[in-house]
Amino acid sequence: MVFLELSVIALCIVVTVLGVKYIYLRANFDRKVSEWLQKEEVRIRKDAIERSARTLSGKTLEKLIPFLEKFPYNSHDLRWLGDPIDFIVFDGYSEKSPKGLVFVEVKSGNGELTKSQNQIKELIEKKKVKWFEFRI
Repeated sequence: MVFLELSVIALCIVVTVLGVKYIYLRANFDRKVSEWLQKEEVRIRKDAIERSARTLSGKTLEKLIPFLEKFPYNSHDLRWLGDPIDFIVFDGYSEKSPKGLVFVEVKSGNGELTKSQNQIKELIEKKKVKWFEFRI
């Protein structure tokens, strides 16, 4: 009988110690996770702001490209789309003598075409282009 009582008391002590240890570890873990999340949130927000600024400046610069001396087409022949391709040049249109259409995508640095831009490029190269006139 005494042995049983001592076993129950020992079991209660072990369960209590384990419970306290669990609560301590859980609180410490939650605190560390919270600190990590706060640090990451600052980094993620800073990165998002930097990316947004680069995107906005890139979009603005794209619109100025036709006015550079190096740009080989008349800026009056250009129509800006923005997405998925930056421009379409109606070469010769401003002189009332269209010679061709040119699809222009502006990239800087190590910029690469997106998957959809590559697909559009392939369609153009394979001459999978149509004229469609819609009348009402």
